[in-house]
Amino acid sequence: MITLLLAMAEDGHAQSNYYEPEQKVFDGGLVGGLNFTQIDGDTFYGYHKVGINLGGVVYIHFTKVVGLSMELDYTRKGSRGEVVTQSPTQGEYVEKYFMNVNYMEVPLTFHVISRGFDFEAGASYARLINASEWVETDHPVVIDAVANRFNTSDVDFVLGMSRKIYKSWYVNARFQYSITSIRPPERIPIGFGWGNLGQYNNLFSLRIMYLF
Repeated sequence: MITLLLAMAEDGHAQSNYYEPEQKVFDGGLVGGLNFTQIDGDTFYGYHKVGINLGGVVYIHFTKVVGLSMELDYTRKGSRGEVVTQSPTQGEYVEKYFMNVNYMEVPLTFHVISRGFDFEAGASYARLINASEWVETDHPVVIDAVANRFNTSDVDFVLGMSRKIYKSWYVNARFQYSITSIRPPERIPIGFGWGNLGQYNNLFSLRIMYLF
């Protein structure tokens, strides 16, 4: 009898080692990181503007491999530019351009998990909170808050990838690009636009997520 009880206990212990919890249907968490941004359609290039990206995320898991997520984020986008030029009064100097466009954004992405990586693709809708734009130069540049205003909405496509780094902590890398322009060509300040298609947000994000 003692031998039988010991065998049953050992078998139960072995089974407990192989127990896997059920897949949760929902996950929620916090996300934070940085955007590295530029504006396509201005006269500068390069991801020189750095802005914060903060918010919350909710995941719906359809299976262990497929899911959907929605976020509510505060995100800062825009442009930074510098050009070395000549001035008849100052000689050689650096002209600087600054553009800040700040949004509340709702990304909705579809997820596929493969080999430990979580791949995502989808779209986001962003609503403009505020914007600012100015130039440091040797001559006056008129930028009017009404005549040069930005569109109040921005729709982007989203591609990204996440990886668990420790327990409930994940790192997320994401690329976004505007589907619709953030400002039409006729509202771009004179001398600071390129092409005739308007301006578009173009950015990479690197973020850390914590899931509860």
